[in-house]
Amino acid sequence: MIEPGIDTDWYFTDSNNQIAIVASGGGLLPESTSSDKERLTRMIKYFRSLPVSSNDIIIEDHVLELIDNYHEKQKAAYLKDAYFMASRGFYYFDKMILNDYSDFRYYLKAKPTNPLIIDTTINSMKDIIPFPSINKRLE
Repeated sequence: MIEPGIDTDWYFTDSNNQIAIVASGGGLLPESTSSDKERLTRMIKYFRSLPVSSNDIIIEDHVLELIDNYHEKQKAAYLKDAYFMASRGFYYFDKMILNDYSDFRYYLKAKPTNPLIIDTTINSMKDIIPFPSINKRLE
């Protein structure tokens, strides 16, 4: 079991098997994620080891407005993980209120121009799935 208040990544897919990463910000994790720490660790290691598929990503307008007055180093630090994961094909979601365990709100921070599609028939994927899925499309 993952401890409450720990900032960790978790993942979900949409109806097209596109994948999103969610930075938990110390919030509650889905049961399918929090119940198996070893599987989550394998997921994080696997997904963070993927190569860049495109450096052309889209930062959401509301995020650009938020960081408009930041210095360049602050902007880079704020967007570092979003760039890292979106460049690998992930939609990147962040927590609305950090370290509020009971708040379940997240927002889209960045999205890829070349989304990663999960192929559940690949042997390396069989070890880390299932993860939560939504019945909508991430676009």
